[in-house]
Amino acid sequence: MILIPEISTVLILVPRTGSGSLRRAVLREYPEAMQIYRHMEADGIPYGYDTWRRVGVVRHPIDRMWSLYRFLGKFGGGQHDPAFVASLRNSVDRPFGDWLIHNEIVFTSPYDRANRGRFWPGYACNHPIPENRKSQAVYIRPDLGTEYWNFEHLDQLAASLGVTIQARENATTHDPAPALEQEAEAYARSVFAWDFSVTEAAQCRAASR
Repeated sequence: MILIPEISTVLILVPRTGSGSLRRAVLREYPEAMQIYRHMEADGIPYGYDTWRRVGVVRHPIDRMWSLYRFLGKFGGGQHDPAFVASLRNSVDRPFGDWLIHNEIVFTSPYDRANRGRFWPGYACNHPIPENRKSQAVYIRPDLGTEYWNFEHLDQLAASLGVTIQARENATTHDPAPALEQEAEAYARSVFAWDFSVTEAAQCRAASR
């Protein structure tokens, strides 16, 4: 979550929706912008700032899960704690469809994976549940009036914020997700019903033009 005082806007950073590239573009452009949380949901906007424009990105749920699955397999480096890195890498040591249904590891949490009592407030969120069970509606909260843009329109969203994305950072390869077996497909359709509805509607509109 980034507060951007210069344009009275709150940017919600949904994992694997180009959030890293958009975040860097915003922080380059606006000196007063503050990243107070990495992946806090829209219902966690601090009091007062919840009167500002709020905006985020929505990606096709299977594409997002496939991107996260591959990202976690190579996750590491930087200042990340080794226990945190190991838990995420180990979580994807199984086929994609199996991970999609059965993963129990939370991606974003401020709590110490090494059980040493440490706490990282920048990674706090209101709904620390596994991403394979967390609809993007939980991040975006369309019922609260958050404006959401399709992932394919990321550059247009950047332009509306007055920034330019110079490069897509932390992007995974563009290999398509493998075909899901019936159980995994049914699971995804149930958990990500809202995500499918908004992204597939956008695809239909684009195809009809």
